[in-house]
Amino acid sequence: MTIQILLIDDDPVVNFIHSRIIQDKFPDHPIFTFQNGLTAIEYIKQNSHYSYLIFLDINMPIMDGWEFLETIAEDETNYDLQIHVLTSSLDQEDKSRASNNKQILSYINKPLKSNNLKDLLKYK
Repeated sequence: MTIQILLIDDDPVVNFIHSRIIQDKFPDHPIFTFQNGLTAIEYIKQNSHYSYLIFLDINMPIMDGWEFLETIAEDETNYDLQIHVLTSSLDQEDKSRASNNKQILSYINKPLKSNNLKDLLKYK
């Protein structure tokens, strides 16, 4: 199954930088960026035949990361998702909430570094 990489973050500069880092590590996988969770969910629903490696920011307008997770959980059996929170949040409550969410595979603090990507793509 084809794996697409989704960066869901409202900062276009961060998305650009992270895209370059990810592209260097996973050159054979397309990368798509979304500036809020809602547009990402719409894309996933329209393209459910793909597997997704998702880097999800928590604090975004329109639909934040937590709302994204709640919404996608309603149909999660329809999708193949590997979700990693990628955030600048240092809030211990966010970290605790992430560790208690079975959808989240890891909690990574920004900026993303190449060594954060080691072993993330289970299908590679």
